[in-house]
Amino acid sequence: MNRREVIAGAAALAACSQPAQSQAPVMPFPMRRGVNLGNALEAPNEGDWGYRIELPHLNAIRDAGFDGVRLPVRFDAHAGSTPPYALGGNFWRRVDEIVEHALGLGLMVQLDMHHYERLISEPARQRDRFLGMWSVIAHHYRGAPAGLILEPFNEPNGPNWRAGALMDLQRDVVAVIRDRGGAERLIVLGPGNWQNIDALRDWRPPEGENIAVSVHYYEPHAFTHQNAEWMGADAPVFGRDWGTDADRDLVRQHIERAHQWGAQYGYAMQLGEFGVNTAAPLAQRVAWTRTAREACIAYGLGWCVWDFAGAFPIWDRTKQAFIPELRDALFARDAWIAEN
Repeated sequence: MNRREVIAGAAALAACSQPAQSQAPVMPFPMRRGVNLGNALEAPNEGDWGYRIELPHLNAIRDAGFDGVRLPVRFDAHAGSTPPYALGGNFWRRVDEIVEHALGLGLMVQLDMHHYERLISEPARQRDRFLGMWSVIAHHYRGAPAGLILEPFNEPNGPNWRAGALMDLQRDVVAVIRDRGGAERLIVLGPGNWQNIDALRDWRPPEGENIAVSVHYYEPHAFTHQNAEWMGADAPVFGRDWGTDADRDLVRQHIERAHQWGAQYGYAMQLGEFGVNTAAPLAQRVAWTRTAREACIAYGLGWCVWDFAGAFPIWDRTKQAFIPELRDALFARDAWIAEN
């Protein structure tokens, strides 16, 4: 999850200007109902942003009906700066503890390299380290169950990551993961511009098996990020209630666009992040969340809400329970029937 204002989409690249041949039909994204464990391991150190993952929380997630978690991790804050870019033992043990407990509960785990800010700003200097870290990660988890999914690069953005540069790096990191023990591992990739749905038109994943696509959705940004305290004076103001028919239709249209792209090119699709921060009125958070989740069901996308107990929470840390209205927005009976 990045605290930002979505930038304008990049112009279409010539390499992607002609429609590609569709791949063979694929199964849906395997994690159908996920939740991001945000503001924990993607902080510089777990706890810096107010939340530490508790193993009983994973049990609660499973019991609520989720089938997986996305685990954002700031690997670069814990890896060496020179080859082999080793990760500290205590850090590995903590990540393993969460991954193994979740997998043991029958949850899928989408392990995501998050907030690698130096890669965003210094791609040439950081490329070898990025690929080296993924060599270490892929080898470390080479024997893990199929329920472990790898997501190499969260929300690429900015002028260094137009579609051509991004596709080159994604091709190389997929090759590294495959070579280091992840030959059959599902790898999740996304487009530039913060994994915005509109950026799909300028981008294609590398060819190969076991690749799925994830996009993120926080539109209208001024609504989902209204008065966000971490944005300070740059925090947007929405200025009205959200929830008109036109508001809901816009959400559905965006998610339909992601579905249409996936159907055209033959990729399983996920809405890997979506949510509204706590500065918005709860009733409007609930309405937006329900609309996005229902659109995912209607168009066959897996979904993974942002987030469990951070700034966009569905969990009340004081009461140690799900916020009932948001739980119902994600798990209303009509949705459960449609998904099962």
